[in-house]
Amino acid sequence: MATLKKEYYGFKPNTLNDKQTDAKSAQLDKFWDLAKTDPAAALPCLKEMVLAENNDPYFCFDAATLILTLDKKEEYLDAVLASVKKTDLNNIQGEPYLNVSFLLGNKGKDIAPLAEKLISTPKVHVYLAMHAIDLSAIDASLFLYNLMSIKAAEDNLIGITENGTPTGKHNAAVVLNLLSTDRGDSLLNKLLAENKLADSTKAFVLHDRKEFTKGDGKDKEVRDEATIRNERTKTITGLSDESIERYFALTAELMSVRYKKKK
Repeated sequence: MATLKKEYYGFKPNTLNDKQTDAKSAQLDKFWDLAKTDPAAALPCLKEMVLAENNDPYFCFDAATLILTLDKKEEYLDAVLASVKKTDLNNIQGEPYLNVSFLLGNKGKDIAPLAEKLISTPKVHVYLAMHAIDLSAIDASLFLYNLMSIKAAEDNLIGITENGTPTGKHNAAVVLNLLSTDRGDSLLNKLLAENKLADSTKAFVLHDRKEFTKGDGKDKEVRDEATIRNERTKTITGLSDESIERYFALTAELMSVRYKKKK
C-alpha cells in the first residue's frame, strides 16, 4: 500500500482537469480495492501512514474515509480524527467533510478543531445533495457545535473570535451569537461597545439579534431557558434542512426569552 500511495497520491484535486480527474479516480480505486482485500492488514497500515503524513492533505482525508469504510468495529476513530485535522478544505467537497466530522462528534470525539477548520476557511460551503440545500460554513458548523457541550463550544468560538483568522473571527462571532449564552453574549457586547468587530460582522450580529427576537410571542407559552436549550441540543439528529430549520426556530425562542429577561 505504501508503494501505491507514493505513486497515486501527492496531488491537489482542484488543479486537475476532467480527463486527469477521471484517470486519478481510477488509480485511487485500485488503492481502495487493495485495502478492501484484507482490511485487517490494511487498517494498521493506513493508521501508520495517516499519522506520519504531513504534506498530503488530500490523502489524509481520502484515507480517513477509507478507514471508516473498513473499520467495522470502530477501533480506528482516533486515527480518522487525526487524519481529518490535516485536511485542506480547499481541495475536498464540504459535504463529505461535514459527514465525517458529524459522525466523529456523535461518537464522542473532540471535533472542535474540525469545526474551527470549517468556519476558518474562506469561501467554504456545504451542499447537502440528498436535501438539495447549500449551506454556508456558518450554518453547516451548527451541526457540529450542537454536538459539543456548551462550554466546549464557547471556548472554541471565543478563542476564534478573539484570535482567529479574519474569516474565522467573523463566522465564530456569528455562531457565538446564535449559541446565545451569558459568556458569549458578554464578549460580543464588549466587542460591539468597543467597536472591535469588523463592520460586516457587527451588522450580521445585530441583524440576527433583531430577526431572531422580533416575534411577539403573545400566543406562545413562555418556557424557561434551560428547557429550550435542552430541546435545541436534541433537535439535530442528522444532516438535513428540517434539523437546521428546527434549530433556528428554537434559537429564536431562546434568544427572545433571554432578551425579555434583560429588559
